[in-house]
Amino acid sequence: MGRAEGVATVSRVQLSTNFFLDEFTRSQIAARRGIDMSVCQGDVIYFNLRRLCRRVLQPLRDALGPTHISSGYRPPKLNRLIGGAPTSQHQYGQAADLVVTGHTPLEVATWLRDHVTGYDQLIHEYGAWVHVSVPSAALPEPARMERLTAIKVPRLIGKPRTVYMPGLIAIDDALARHNNHKEAA
Repeated sequence: MGRAEGVATVSRVQLSTNFFLDEFTRSQIAARRGIDMSVCQGDVIYFNLRRLCRRVLQPLRDALGPTHISSGYRPPKLNRLIGGAPTSQHQYGQAADLVVTGHTPLEVATWLRDHVTGYDQLIHEYGAWVHVSVPSAALPEPARMERLTAIKVPRLIGKPRTVYMPGLIAIDDALARHNNHKEAA
């Protein structure tokens, strides 16, 4: 049986056993705005994504199951457009935001803390997802092994601001610590 006319065959670039490049280069916002998300094999971004998958994401998936990437590589233009940090490791293919089917983000972050070495940042973000990054494949920089919990704190005027608390903790506990710290100050 031949290929249906007008149907293209897509070759997927494998980064590890269960992760493929297209999972890290997919963005609805980029598609709407015409932002190029392509990553060339052999580019440092490609090697960073492969390192992230092999060191961190594949062991996570092997242990906990299906892992869904909500944000991977972000070209600088996309990162600025969505309000990402100017120094975001997403811009270099060193970071991913993710969820794991059947597990809370805190459970996932705790598993990574306890079972994976070599990550750079591990952030339990708003109780909604986990951000994890690795050092660059191009530079011999040591992994910081930084662990944080991100919370949204209301302001009197305007949008809430993000506050990073040290450690991996439940969001309610992080908010309580933040409020107790404010009251003590």
